[in-house]
Amino acid sequence: MKTALLGDADPDDWDLPPKPKGMRWATYERWVVKYDDAEEMLDAQLAIAAARLMKRF
Repeated sequence: MKTALLGDADPDDWDLPPKPKGMRWATYERWVVKYDDAEEMLDAQLAIAAARLMKRF
């Protein structure tokens, strides 16, 4: 998803890149929602994994 929006831009420069010229705002907003949902899921899974590690030590 991020790659599709970044194109040739450096991924380290953007958390989520600006809307590409020619892309409709509705399409971009759908990508933003998908990206935010994926990031929230990743954060939740990271918290679960960290909690499991903390129980071991």
